[in-house]
Amino acid sequence: MTRVANKRKFYEMYELGLFGNKPLTWKSRQEILDSGWKGKVCIRAGGSRNGMKRSRVGYNIPLANLKSKIEQLVQKGIPESYLFFNQSMPDNNLTFQGELMSGIGGLNLHYTYVKKPMNKALKISSYNAQGLEAKMLLQKHLSPSSLSDVYCLLDIFPESIIEFSSYRIPVGNIPGRNTVIWEVRNY
Repeated sequence: MTRVANKRKFYEMYELGLFGNKPLTWKSRQEILDSGWKGKVCIRAGGSRNGMKRSRVGYNIPLANLKSKIEQLVQKGIPESYLFFNQSMPDNNLTFQGELMSGIGGLNLHYTYVKKPMNKALKISSYNAQGLEAKMLLQKHLSPSSLSDVYCLLDIFPESIIEFSSYRIPVGNIPGRNTVIWEVRNY
């Protein structure tokens, strides 16, 4: 049985792509420019690479503003090498998101339809579903390939909580998926 015992271990595994579809990510502004990405980005600081507590320091930043935002963070004492980036997700196309786990009686799902980052959305409005109801909600909102990915994660990490967000359009670094995995955890 595989467990993800702490945040540091999670980030190591996440950066290796071991949890499937995730937002596009970059380690520097230059990587973003070289990739040809034209959308907005989020900036995070810290994480397993440098031992600093990971925190989000900017949402939905247009590329035209990225250089000045990085300079502001450096002036606040965050080394540029501690920053990493991911694509801003298309929240206007968000359909369903939550936390899923296996338990006694089958699947347990804590979810929301609010079109905001998950931590905020679950505080605004959330629901719980178990067993067949949870399975039916997942089938309704996740594309077949995304649903298969989530079930594989449950097989590999049967005691873990899986955080995900599903969209009306394809998202993430793996083609044909409408769902990204934010976290798999036992902590």
